[in-house]
Amino acid sequence: MLHALKQLQIKHDDHPLLWWALIIVSLFAAAGAAIALWFGYPIWAGALMGVLEAGILIILITLLHIYRSLEKRQEIQQGKQQAYAQIIHLIAPRAPLPPMTQWAATPELVLELIHQMISHRPKTIVELGSGCSSLIMGYMLEQQAEQGHLISIDHDREYAQKTRRNVSLHGLDVHITVLDAALELQPSIGPNGRQSTWYQLRDLTLPESIDLLVVDGPPEKVTPWVRYPAVPVLAEKLSDQAVIVLHDTHRKDETAIIHAWMDILPDATVEWRSTDKGIAILDRHHAS
Repeated sequence: MLHALKQLQIKHDDHPLLWWALIIVSLFAAAGAAIALWFGYPIWAGALMGVLEAGILIILITLLHIYRSLEKRQEIQQGKQQAYAQIIHLIAPRAPLPPMTQWAATPELVLELIHQMISHRPKTIVELGSGCSSLIMGYMLEQQAEQGHLISIDHDREYAQKTRRNVSLHGLDVHITVLDAALELQPSIGPNGRQSTWYQLRDLTLPESIDLLVVDGPPEKVTPWVRYPAVPVLAEKLSDQAVIVLHDTHRKDETAIIHAWMDILPDATVEWRSTDKGIAILDRHHAS
């Protein structure tokens, strides 16, 4: 039974529908039993009739839910396809790009990074979480020909090595350095003394001034508020006109992290991008 439930792969988006189904069945069963009791029929027969009626209603609600989910998914996929087409047009890669699926950077995030690089032309970039986005930003640095450099940090040594191979495959070694840094428990730097697990940076050499900080790691499963330390730890290195891009702001933690970062960078403005995973941009340019 438990194995069968695991195979269903129930996700957070399904929870409201499941709860409503349970409530509807309970209400209809209770109503059916009450009506049967009122008219002198067996209570079990009334409850069964209520359950059958609830089942029909649940099927109709489920079909509507499926239709709306498919409609939303189709719209999201169209957005991804349009973003990917623009990316390919703007960078003209010399080799195949890694898939922008699952936990990797989405096409919407990558296109937003291209937009930020065109708008602000950052010379020093630090990225938390390497992958396809590293290659795209490397191509943009190559196009801008301003001797900019990207340092991409990954907690997964094997994945970092994979990104290094891709960097070499695309001929972008001069523009990108990929570093691996293990995760460790950080001091109490969060709101209310919150501790978080984050990258161990003691042995890494980072630029003294960061123009663009891209936060797409570590993964959420590591610990709550896992991406919060990015700004407190690197705040002194952020340039006066730095831009910070945070991915996955559809999650409650990441949304709260943005507001906490605003307390550290009161001169920054925030913009939200409505994508399937959500993007937030903190921009210090408007304060200049």
